[in-house]
Amino acid sequence: MIEITLHIFFISFLINLVWEVLHSQLYTTCLEMPFKKYPSLIVKQSIKDGLWISTFYLITYFLFQSAEILTNKPQLIAFITLALAFSFIDEKVSINLKRWEYSKQMPTIFGVGLTPLLELAVTGVITFLYVFLT
Repeated sequence: MIEITLHIFFISFLINLVWEVLHSQLYTTCLEMPFKKYPSLIVKQSIKDGLWISTFYLITYFLFQSAEILTNKPQLIAFITLALAFSFIDEKVSINLKRWEYSKQMPTIFGVGLTPLLELAVTGVITFLYVFLT
């Protein structure tokens, strides 16, 4: 189990690194920060995302007693639900505390950015596809 979880963390970190770079252009915070600070922010956020994806995977693993999340639809739905709920709450709190601000190009739904809302769910599923199907 530790080996699978570490693999999930590593792959999700890499996938989220790409996601973070691509969607960082939708944040005025990233657009206005000095370039020297940008790489550490992106890496830190990608590590955090990898840890959350690994944590949500482990929660569903223990709830459903199944390592094969792609073949267990209720487990996959639980992962996606956890990821979306956490992302929504985390993003709402971060915006309210002014940790970051969206640019005008950021599409929003219910007051949160669409790309950060979907990030953990989408990159988590992509991670599982890579880890369990390759």
